[in-house]
Amino acid sequence: MASEMNESKIAKLRVILDTEQDVYRDIEISTDSTLLHFHNAILDAFGWSPGEMASFFESDENWDKGKEYSLMDIGGDGDMTVIKVEAIIQDTDSRAVYIYDFLRMWCFFIEPVSFDKAVPNIEYPQLCFESGTPPSFDSKDGDLAEGMGFEMPDEGESKDSDDGKPERTGDPDIDAYLDEQEAGDDADGWRDDHASLDGLDELM
Repeated sequence: MASEMNESKIAKLRVILDTEQDVYRDIEISTDSTLLHFHNAILDAFGWSPGEMASFFESDENWDKGKEYSLMDIGGDGDMTVIKVEAIIQDTDSRAVYIYDFLRMWCFFIEPVSFDKAVPNIEYPQLCFESGTPPSFDSKDGDLAEGMGFEMPDEGESKDSDDGKPERTGDPDIDAYLDEQEAGDDADGWRDDHASLDGLDELM
């Protein structure tokens, strides 16, 4: 990350993750930096990898979302690669919201702590304070699967049929055939007719 000019205005921004635990990071960044630089600094500060879609939103004291600045809006007036931090944070009364990954919807609240001049020989943006341990990025995956109607079985859990036996294929004829084969196992675990699959082929 390139050093900013000494006359640059440096904002110390508190980035708060919307989670049950208190987890936030204070990041110092030049207001002349692009939102793309800020986006990367946030992910780096929370230990997450880039690669998902993201947006910044202008906001207010109620954290309502205003104008959006998207990573996807290449070349437009809402393009994160050209819009600067000062577009969403002008003074200590400014607020912003950052959303990362539109599927998991990780939400961050951004508020300024202070503004100051750049310190010589310091590279910005920089992480200057951290509090709390962020959850793993994919910790919402269970909720996503449940919301889509998928069941997430417990580890080691198997689905049983009505008769109490583990369900095999779901086809009664094929399952009955396989049960007969198991009943014919010898002491070594080999089926008496293991060399023939003709009966199973007929059922298929």
